[in-house]
Amino acid sequence: MTRRVPALLAAAFACLGALSVSATPAQAAVVEVVYSPLSLGDYCAAKVNSSSIIGFYNGSLSCYRRSAGGSGLTYTGSGSASAACAHFNPTYTYLGYAQGASQALICRYSV
Repeated sequence: MTRRVPALLAAAFACLGALSVSATPAQAAVVEVVYSPLSLGDYCAAKVNSSSIIGFYNGSLSCYRRSAGGSGLTYTGSGSASAACAHFNPTYTYLGYAQGASQALICRYSV
């Protein structure tokens, strides 16, 4: 019996060691979300100018509304790409942004 106790203790400690290694936290996933100019318009209306309906990201975030005659767009102000990313997903950890197709904004988050 006394010979078995050290062997059992060694086995128990080995199991605890294996459990502690497997209990390390998982690495956070990185996701990219694409926001179209219409989605950016929501940010522009909320944070830049309430008359904004569309936003374009082309190196900077520009906001626009329809012209008086409906014949085009009128510039309403500039926004921040990083602030737009934070606006859309405030619970995600913001990592960065890039330009997408058709002047969309791509936001990278850690979730």
